Amino acid sequence: MNKRIICTAAALMLTWGCIPSQRSTAADSARQSTDVRLLRDWLLGTEQLSAEQAEAADQNGDGRLNAADLTLLKRALLHAQSSAAPCWQDEFDGSTLDLTKWSYELGNWKLDANGNYITNGWGNNEQEFYTDSNASVHDGILTIAARKETHTDPVQGSYDYTSARLSTQHRFSVCGGRIEVRARCDAGKSLWPAIWMLPEDSAYGGWAASGEIDIMEGWGSTPERICGTVHFGDVWPNNTYLTNEYRFPAGESAAGWHVYAIEWERGEIRWYVDDVLYSTQSDWYSANHAYPAPFDQNFYLILNLAVGGHFDGVDGIYADPSVFADGEKHFEIDYVRVYDSGGFSPSPVTSLPLEAYIEGASAGLVNKDGSSVIQVQNAGSLEYAVMGLVRGQKVHAGETRTLSFDASATVPRSMVVTAEDASYTRLLDQKVTLTQEPVHYSFAVTFAEDLSVDLKFQLGNIDGAAALGDHTVTLANITWE
Repeated sequence: MNKRIICTAAALMLTWGCIPSQRSTAADSARQSTDVRLLRDWLLGTEQLSAEQAEAADQNGDGRLNAADLTLLKRALLHAQSSAAPCWQDEFDGSTLDLTKWSYELGNWKLDANGNYITNGWGNNEQEFYTDSNASVHDGILTIAARKETHTDPVQGSYDYTSARLSTQHRFSVCGGRIEVRARCDAGKSLWPAIWMLPEDSAYGGWAASGEIDIMEGWGSTPERICGTVHFGDVWPNNTYLTNEYRFPAGESAAGWHVYAIEWERGEIRWYVDDVLYSTQSDWYSANHAYPAPFDQNFYLILNLAVGGHFDGVDGIYADPSVFADGEKHFEIDYVRVYDSGGFSPSPVTSLPLEAYIEGASAGLVNKDGSSVIQVQNAGSLEYAVMGLVRGQKVHAGETRTLSFDASATVPRSMVVTAEDASYTRLLDQKVTLTQEPVHYSFAVTFAEDLSVDLKFQLGNIDGAAALGDHTVTLANITWE
């Protein structure tokens, strides 16, 4: 911990009537949180400060109180909270990757929740094939190695480059706090190191409606700069992003060791390099959901070194083979540390979001807080021509799960509700009749083996629905427990 930050936090506590200590306590954090709220309310014109409080609140010493002082105060709070041990960390002290903390994401293709191939290049035109042999741990350092070598997969084909991508998905995720990573990366055109986060549960729908946080991304061709970004908005292609670049001081670059960090609180994310603040973002949204969605849920960590692709590839696609003329290239990580934010917990989600599936029909789906609304213009000819989906729900042998929801429609019609495995075997199969009055439904199913199942609300041509014309179906309070 930076000693200057500790002293700043301690002085702050003294002036505002708190008791300083060498290590932050829960009571200290609570009092400092009160200080943050007090300054915020003063800036909003709803609170008064004494002369002593105003002097203490002037964090940058410029004689004025403004949003910059509030940001510095919040930062001091997070640093004081993080003076205790991290709530999660990996110092890479062993001789192998700790698979209780990390898993390998393999291949070149993006997969859906059932392991079906969606698109190659991880959606970014990346040229590498990720393996479980391109990452190693030694001397306290995790090394991800990108290599120019032929790799052939019986399903995905042949590739000229390999690398590694590691994730904490299903092992660790966090909502808010300080996340910091000390790392360096070799330079070279088409190298794309990244430290980033994705939602553990896509509570607001598919990418990027549920968000993405990029703590650090680097251009191998211009190692003198990196960037920090958030992706959000709606499901692709209706998504958007906010980003800022950091340029290293003269003589420095991403090829040297630096600490990349975010401080993430409810309604604000701040990016740092070596404790220098270079970006603050708060103006995000998730379509049809209340702010601060989507960045109010648990996110997991990803470390990877891509080769080629739209970020720094030749023509936005290809890798530059000359970069590997002197051998493999390394993305090295000294540590990953996560500090608790002190009370920032995920917003409750009252209804699972649905994914639209439409085949030979005309329909649209909008996820809102607490409900999903499906507008059917033409129900098509198939029972499953229009569906709302919840994909890839993991269940275990002997487990009983209950699907509950409220449903209504602007015209009377039938809906088929199923839970299906990867072979489309129906483990739950129920037909219900919808009317304008919402009705609550609850169906339990017990599973005989470990499976991944899709939940399907089928609204195609069932009982003559093709003749109904334009109508709306609302599904609310969808739970799977």
